[in-house]
Amino acid sequence: MSAASEEQSDLADFDEVLAEIDAEVRRRRASGDLPARLERDLDELFLAYSPMGGHHGGMDDALRMVDAATFVDPVVPVASAKSGGALVKRGVRQLTLWYVGYVTHQVNQFATATNRALHVMAEQVDSLRRAVELQSVPPAPVVTVEWAHHAGAWWTQPAVLALTGAPGRVLHAAAGDGWLVHALSAKGFDAYGVDPRPSAGHGATGEIREEGVLDHLRAVPAGALGGMVLTGVAEALSPGERRAIVDALADRLAPGGCVVLHSLSRREWEGAEGPPEADLAPAHPLRPDTWRQLLIAAGFDATALDGPAGRDYVVIATRADAPPAA
Repeated sequence: MSAASEEQSDLADFDEVLAEIDAEVRRRRASGDLPARLERDLDELFLAYSPMGGHHGGMDDALRMVDAATFVDPVVPVASAKSGGALVKRGVRQLTLWYVGYVTHQVNQFATATNRALHVMAEQVDSLRRAVELQSVPPAPVVTVEWAHHAGAWWTQPAVLALTGAPGRVLHAAAGDGWLVHALSAKGFDAYGVDPRPSAGHGATGEIREEGVLDHLRAVPAGALGGMVLTGVAEALSPGERRAIVDALADRLAPGGCVVLHSLSRREWEGAEGPPEADLAPAHPLRPDTWRQLLIAAGFDATALDGPAGRDYVVIATRADAPPAA
């Protein structure tokens, strides 16, 4: 194996370990096994002993540690293992608290202002990064295929079954005229849809918003969605868009939330009867197992199902950190 291949394999293993750690942290947060104080103490230890300039260090992680370290507490602890030590420390603290408190108040004001400035800079840098990633490649077109995108399609039944019991609202992107939103609502789901096309949602009975899926996901609070269905979106995603959507799904879905991703196969996409958008798309459909691996790395349990004659497929993925049964 070449050095480059070994490095790529090591990075893949490292990413897998990070995904497992993230999944375990989310599981423990949901079950209450990870107190906020313990998590803050671990962050402080990491900040003290780990370099922040590593290849995998993220700005969000660094800012989270800055947030935890912003406040300077003037009330020092007085516990002591020596006889009378606690009494002496308590006396010194009472005598100096007015002075230390005055200084720490100014330090805290400066730290808070600096921290806020860092967050503003991080938001601007993140906005520039997204602009470079997404605008360097034309936005992926939304694809609608009549034989695959309707309520009687083969994949809708396993999709509805997988979404049953979703812990929150179910989002459909791209929703078109709302055919799936209507079908899900009729079965008791709290469903709505988004679609960037101006004509989408006309005459629909359900809630359809004229908005791109990634733009909408970025505006949704963490853990706010119980399920999501992607149709006509996955085929032509650029690598930057694909990564951004997978990351957003891992954060916006509640524990136990489900993703249903439908896509045309590459053979159907590139065939003579493929949709016209295929000629103008910035990318091509991934194989179903590739999508499955991407979602597993993001903390999901995923399975793939092939459609009749291999024309399309569906990937069903559930967040692995489902809450414990009552």
